Amino acid sequence: MKIYKINYTKRFFIRVKYLLFLSFLFYSVIVSAQKKEWTLKECIEFAYKNNIALRQQMLTEDISRINYNQAKSNILPNLNFTDGQAFSFGNTISNNNTQITHQNSNSNNPSLVSNVVIYGGNKLKNITKENKLMYGASELDYEKQKNDLSLNITAAYIQVMYQYDAVKIAQGQIENDSIQVEKTKKYVVAGQLAESNLFLINAQLATDKSAKVNAENLLILAKVLLQQLMELPINDFFEIETPLINEILPDTKTTAAEIYKYAEGKFPEIKSAAIKTNAAIIDLQVNKASGKPTLSLSGSISTEYYSGLSHINYNTIYQNQTIGFLQNNPSEAVIGSVPLTTVSTQKYPFFNQFKDNFSQLVSVNLSVPIFNNYKTSNNIQLAKIAIENAKLNEQAIKNTLRKNVEQAYTDLLAASKNYLASAEQLNSETKAYIDMEKKFNAGLASATDYLVEKTNNYKSNISFVQSKYNLYFKIKVVDFYTGTSLTK
Repeated sequence: MKIYKINYTKRFFIRVKYLLFLSFLFYSVIVSAQKKEWTLKECIEFAYKNNIALRQQMLTEDISRINYNQAKSNILPNLNFTDGQAFSFGNTISNNNTQITHQNSNSNNPSLVSNVVIYGGNKLKNITKENKLMYGASELDYEKQKNDLSLNITAAYIQVMYQYDAVKIAQGQIENDSIQVEKTKKYVVAGQLAESNLFLINAQLATDKSAKVNAENLLILAKVLLQQLMELPINDFFEIETPLINEILPDTKTTAAEIYKYAEGKFPEIKSAAIKTNAAIIDLQVNKASGKPTLSLSGSISTEYYSGLSHINYNTIYQNQTIGFLQNNPSEAVIGSVPLTTVSTQKYPFFNQFKDNFSQLVSVNLSVPIFNNYKTSNNIQLAKIAIENAKLNEQAIKNTLRKNVEQAYTDLLAASKNYLASAEQLNSETKAYIDMEKKFNAGLASATDYLVEKTNNYKSNISFVQSKYNLYFKIKVVDFYTGTSLTK
């Protein structure tokens, strides 16, 4: 008999290596997936699918659709089947109402009933129209929420883009400071500069490192805001795609009034408000119809069964019997045919009763409202107020859109001027900084003067980047009001 020796230690390490390999592979896949660079379009589409308020508005739209379908269906005739099964116990009167008997019985009364409104002051027709309009308005309200969400996502996305550049600028400052520290050390060792210059450069390096940390924190916060707007759980691997933004020159030839005229005819909130005003007008007609007569047609078929019911059979036979005597001869009998009737009962079968009791009914019903505690009158007054309120709301929405367009256009003009001024300032500051750097390296300028110019150049860079992305967003907003997609 052979005995095999098992190397448990070797097998254990093989399993450990296998598990480590699988773990590494899984982690690599997860990290690779999480390092995806999101485009603006992807961010907006993801938010569309996951935003709670937008999904709730979609449910509201579904409710409006169901209400509209129900309003259409209310015009059709209804059809109802009813059936009642009853059981009785105790005394009951016999079929021929001659005696009281004690018995248990059951009965069944099925019926099929239909009713349709022939005329009701066009109330059902107008309710259908009103619900159709409200369904259309809910669809437009959904589009309005999508537009608002898109603008918020775009603003947050561009803010992240700006913070990316702010971190890069801060990193550039640190790299430049590090190079300058090394140069200054050489000058100090060579005796060309006082050691105080090195202290100042090192202090600036520490300041710029702090500025980078602050910029990185602001970048994290900007990413968090964007992810929260997207309803995306926060993760450290979230990155966005940063398209290259070249020279941006906005088109300011179109006036704010022209932009508003276009937006007024296209934007969903304007259309929705107009539809709701029309719906309020139709609702007034619905309330007026409540004071008009209603003519309806009803029809039914029914039958019944009662277990205590039975058939009574009468059987008559004729027999010759003495019916009298002759008057002139009382001893002679008169023989005649006399009817003899016997009565018998038998069960009345279930299906026979259903057939025999089958009946039909057709009726025309007229209902004329005379007095209902002023309910109809008050509802009409409320409907008129609702119309005025809807008109005011429609005008308020138009005013809000006009103000938003005017503000966006004004912001665009201001951002454009600020961008041009920042570009000019950056160009001048860059030249001044290069010149100062040359002087400082040649020992012709103090560290204080150099650092002042360096700080001015940094501020100019930040200001220019801010103005660039601010203008980029303002262009997006104005283009949005003229019908251009935010993702283009």
